[in-house]
Parts: sequence; structure tokens; C-alpha cells
Amino acid sequence: MSFTNPIHASSIVENRKVDREPVQLRTIVQVKESDHESWKEVTEVRTISRNGAGFSLSRECSVGRLVTLVLPMPTELRAYDLKKELYPVLGLVQYCNAGKVDGKTVYHVGVGFIGKQVPDSFKAEPTQNYRITGMTADGLWSITESESQFHNRKQPRHYLSIAATVSLVQHVDKTSAKEETFTTNIGAGGVSVICSLDAAVGSKVKFACKEINFYAIAVVRNRKELEGQPPTLHLEFIDAELPMAKILGFKSQGAVV
Repeated sequence: MSFTNPIHASSIVENRKVDREPVQLRTIVQVKESDHESWKEVTEVRTISRNGAGFSLSRECSVGRLVTLVLPMPTELRAYDLKKELYPVLGLVQYCNAGKVDGKTVYHVGVGFIGKQVPDSFKAEPTQNYRITGMTADGLWSITESESQFHNRKQPRHYLSIAATVSLVQHVDKTSAKEETFTTNIGAGGVSVICSLDAAVGSKVKFACKEINFYAIAVVRNRKELEGQPPTLHLEFIDAELPMAKILGFKSQGAVV
């Protein structure tokens, strides 16, 4: 899903030619780590344009993440809220480079502005990664969810089929939808499963594998649907890892595949 509508590529090139001007604007930067955890920092915006800004933070902020800025944006650079004192805007982190200022480590951050509409996938999972897909008519960037965060794996993946149960909890009425399924590949930090549950990117599910006594909460990082085939969900475990040694031991005995 893409957030905001991209326009013709020639317009993107034209808008990219707008240089960021050096300024000094105090801004509040908020970074969410989960539904209940976030951190804020007041900093000086050093460069700014209609579609982005540069500033420094005392903490690292990963490329691809969304952060919130609230600042007294110059009226001529605004895309909305022209008469309000403060300008709230979401920024997609494009770079975060460590440096030294007065002997202390700081992080020089550049963000691209996407507006103030919060993507549903960000509401569900604040650490979701995004990438730019184009530019809108008002000079802001359009984005979509990125798979790079999930595919940047430190652990190897194994193409193993293991029986599993995936449950999607409906928080509104506290009911749950459940499906018996199997994996298509597995790793210590996540799995891919064939699953037709109505689980969107960012949704949280319960993953259970009785054979190895493994139960965990996972986030849907990607959902692939091909015509004539059931959907595939790519899941990342939040606070657990699959016991790969145990699974590969079972595999050698023919117990799980």
C-alpha cells in the first residue's frame, strides 16, 4: 500500500532541485519504539525545505523509520496548516550518521517529509520500515512499507515445512481467528507461513508449534498474494527465537518435515 498519490517522474526530479536552506528552528522530534514507549528530543533544525530537513540527535535513529517533528515551519514552505503556530509533520529517515561535537557522539539525521497522515501500519507497528515511492502534487514524499528490515537477516533461513498454528487477535471484541497451517521457511527470528487469515502488514499474531513446544508473538512484516494461490505471511518474532538446533535435530530424524 502506498500512502499519498505519486505524480509523474519529471515532477519528482523538478522538486528534488529545491535546495535545503540553512536555518535555526527549534523542533521537537519524537521517535516511537512501541505502542507504549517513545522518546523525544528538542533540537535545532539546521537545513530545511518543503519536503525535508536536517538536524542532529543524541540518539541513533534507523534509516527507513518514521519520526514526528513539531516545529514553527516558515509559511512559504508549508503544505498545510498555513495559519497555525506549529507544524506537525512525519519524516522518513534517509540517513543517520554518527559524528563528534565537543567530544560527544551525535547523530546527523536527514528526513523526507510525508505529511501528517499516519499510516495504519505505523499505528500497528511503530518500528515498521518504509521507502519512498514518489512525490505528491504538494511537494511531499509518498511512501510504502519496505521489506528490507525483515530481509536483513543475521540468521540463516531454512526451507522447512513445520506444522503450526497462527492466531490473529481482534482487540475490539477480544475474539481470535485461528488457522492450522505450515511453514515454507524458518529462521531463528521469524518464519514464512501459508495463511489466509485477514492479517495486514503490521498486525500482531500468535504463532504456535506444538511439536517443539514453541509459542511466540510475531509481527506481520509482509503479505504476498499470488493469483490462484493462498497468501503467504512473513512473520518476525518479537521477544523469542526458534530453537533451531532442536528443529534441525528433529529434521535429521524426519520428525518435522
